Amino acid sequence: MVTIAKTCQKLPMSAPVIEFLSVGEVTPQRDWHMPMHHHPVHELIVVLSGRMLLETERQTVRAGPGDLLLYRAGVAHRETSEYRDPVNTYFISFKADDAVLEGLPLRIRDADARVRQMISWLMRDHQAGVRLSTQVPLLRAILNEAIRLSATPTDPWLLQLREHMQQRMAQTVYLDDLARVVRMSKFAFVRKFKRLSGRTPMQELQRMRLNQARTMMLSSSLPVKAIAAAVGLSDEYQLSKLFRRHFRLSPREMRTRSNRSRKPTPRKVPPKRA
Repeated sequence: MVTIAKTCQKLPMSAPVIEFLSVGEVTPQRDWHMPMHHHPVHELIVVLSGRMLLETERQTVRAGPGDLLLYRAGVAHRETSEYRDPVNTYFISFKADDAVLEGLPLRIRDADARVRQMISWLMRDHQAGVRLSTQVPLLRAILNEAIRLSATPTDPWLLQLREHMQQRMAQTVYLDDLARVVRMSKFAFVRKFKRLSGRTPMQELQRMRLNQARTMMLSSSLPVKAIAAAVGLSDEYQLSKLFRRHFRLSPREMRTRSNRSRKPTPRKVPPKRA
C-alpha cells in the first residue's frame, strides 16, 4: 500500500504533464530491423510475442513477451527482430515532463500482464476512432503501473527462472527440469519459488500461459486451437476451461467483446432540409 501511495503522489491524475501522441503495432516480420535512431518524444514498447534485440549506447537487451521498453526522447537505439521468433509489439508515443519518468529503467517486466491489458484497450479505442486526448487518463494509468513495477524490482533469481519458463512456454515443462536449472532439490526449489513469488512454479507457469494466451487473443486473429498450442496447452478445450476459471470468460467471449467494442459508433447524419 505504501508503494501505491507513493506512486500516486509521484504521478497525480490531475497534473497536466502528459500529451498522448500515437499508438500503433509492429506486426511479426522475420527481417524486421530499425537502424540506430532516436525520437524527439518518448516511446513505450510492449512486447506481445516473439523476441527482439535492443541496443543503445550503454545497454544491450534481449526482450521477449511481458517486457516493457522505455525509449526516452533523444536516446539513440537500434532494434532487430529475432528471425526464428519474429517480434510483435504495441507502441505508444507521448510527451511528458522529465519528472514523470524519473527512475524508470529501459526494461521493465510486466509479469501480471496489466500493462498489456491496458494498452490493448488503447489500441481498441484508437481503432474505434476515439480521440487521443480522451485517452490520457489510461496512459497515466499505464505509466503509474510501470512506475509501480520498477519500484518493486523482481528478485534476479526469480527473473531468470521466469525468462527460462517464458522461452519454453510452448513445450512441456516439468518441475524436475526447473529445479535442475537452479541446481536445487525439488522441495527446496518449490519452497524458495513460492516464498519469492507467492505461487508454486507450476502455478506461475500456468498464469504466464494464460496471460500470453489473453494477449494473443486480443492482438491477433489466430484461432483458439493455435493459441493453445503456442502457449503449451494440450488443446483449445483445456485453454477454455482455464480461461473461464481465471478470467470468467471463454476465449471466444473475450475476443467477441473486444471486437464488438472496436467498431466505431456510426455518426448520425441530420436529415436534409426540404
